[in-house]
Amino acid sequence: MSTRVNQTAQINAACRELLNERLDIRLGQTVDLGQLSTALEAGRVDLSGMRSMVGNVELGGVLGKLAPAPFARAQTALAMTENALNPSALTMSVRTDLADAVSQANAVVIGATRDLTVQAFTEAATELGYTFSSWRGADVTGLELWRNNELLLLRVHDGGLVESDHAYNHSSYEGGDLIATAATHRESGLAKATVDTHEQLVPAKGGRLFAGASGEPSHRTRELRRGGAA
Repeated sequence: MSTRVNQTAQINAACRELLNERLDIRLGQTVDLGQLSTALEAGRVDLSGMRSMVGNVELGGVLGKLAPAPFARAQTALAMTENALNPSALTMSVRTDLADAVSQANAVVIGATRDLTVQAFTEAATELGYTFSSWRGADVTGLELWRNNELLLLRVHDGGLVESDHAYNHSSYEGGDLIATAATHRESGLAKATVDTHEQLVPAKGGRLFAGASGEPSHRTRELRRGGAA
């Protein structure tokens, strides 16, 4: 038996609180960083709109925390526009810096949402007695879960999109597309393989995996028992 499911994790109130706590920000429901990033990059926000964005307490707090350098540049440039000799060029500079700030902050937020989604799955795995390993890539995390003769393979994307594949039988990697594709690279482990196969199709951000504290990609395997780790 195998299944492949796509679902989008919405940032509901509970998830938003966890996200805000993890990032030490106050991101409410009134600000959509993804939409703002798209609008800025497309040049759809005029100078007045950018003034409103910079002056927004909630948005300013998030950008100041998650993207302080480009946000500070946008603030400085915006303060100069009234007396600028070339207002068009300065407006473009403001838009570029503000777009960088919003894009950078959005990348942090959707990455943290991915991590919270993975955390929810691994905590559930702990309760259900699974053995699991995970591998964090540039914009996806692979999660391999084993219990007796059961295999569950997940690929969690930035923003919380989850792909899952389910199979039974320890002696083979039979399953749907996700398991079948990852199994061609199984020497490195299915968790890493599901990241590698994704990044072969979609270039990794910056061309590399995110590094952990040691400077190496995050990779862990733990034996889990009901009620906690062994």
